[in-house]
Amino acid sequence: MKKNYYVVSISTLLVMSTIVGCGVSGATKSNGSNAASATKSGVITLKAVSAWPKSTPDNAGLFDLIKKVNALGKGKVHIEYLGGPSVIPTMQQPDALKSGTMDIDWTSAGYTSSLVPAANALKLSTLTPQQERSQGVTKLWNTIFKQMNARFLCRGAGSPKVSFHLYTTKPVKSLSDFKGLPMRTSPAYKNFLTALGAAPVSLPPGQVYTALQRGVVKGYGWPGYGIHNFGWDKLTKYMIDPGFYQVDDIALMNLKTWNSLPKNIQAIFNKADVQVEQDMKKHFLQLQKKDVASMQKKGVKVIHLSSQQSKTYTKLAYSSAWNSSLTAP
Repeated sequence: MKKNYYVVSISTLLVMSTIVGCGVSGATKSNGSNAASATKSGVITLKAVSAWPKSTPDNAGLFDLIKKVNALGKGKVHIEYLGGPSVIPTMQQPDALKSGTMDIDWTSAGYTSSLVPAANALKLSTLTPQQERSQGVTKLWNTIFKQMNARFLCRGAGSPKVSFHLYTTKPVKSLSDFKGLPMRTSPAYKNFLTALGAAPVSLPPGQVYTALQRGVVKGYGWPGYGIHNFGWDKLTKYMIDPGFYQVDDIALMNLKTWNSLPKNIQAIFNKADVQVEQDMKKHFLQLQKKDVASMQKKGVKVIHLSSQQSKTYTKLAYSSAWNSSLTAP
């Protein structure tokens, strides 16, 4: 059977990381003490933080993981949710996880790219999480994320059909309309926006509403759901179709914490991780369909690019991301 291009490319990224001496063969030493603790009753308590505020839809997988682990591990292990960016700012969370300030980070793979450049390729998968596990991709990610002293637990969105979209406050009739357009970005799609000729502006989600209101940005990238949770639907006029990439929400655990867990507790996580990925596939496919319909009812128009423009748009999205990932230091 011919190997999936994604599997081959991730294997290449792993080899490249090893060659340049990024330390993927072993864990990075933690500079601080781990947050994990055991109560007098012997229950291990793990501290979790999310990249987004509690009510954000992207956190659904985290709360599902917490529910499952706490149920399966009752009397043995307990995950305590501390909060989102108000506890630790979004872009500081990967470093906090690496140092052991917290045990679990629910985040975007793109947000970790300053520590793990290859992480930006996680969104490029055309495989389901189940296929990634069966084809060995999950094991490759576990090796790669050792660069930031982390254990890869699971994906959060569950399907390559749950994708990102670009949203704008002005109509886009052709790809040339993106030229010079200031667009809020994250590491996940910065290369794509640059390739389109747009002007990427890096902002955390909490600052996007004001930036749109003041005209600092004329659009942004986000999954095909959840813009109403930030109030962006009130300022957004258009959603560009087709979508691109697979939403890259992931759960990471500090590697020192993981290695300190008894085998039976690790087994609980392994079981819960698989269940979460299965549950989130259905959840996010339904949410995406529901939210797109809701946006349209509120006046957000979906712009369907022409067949040729769509092909160029999609090709540009993936080629710009792969070029960046495969040439990252």
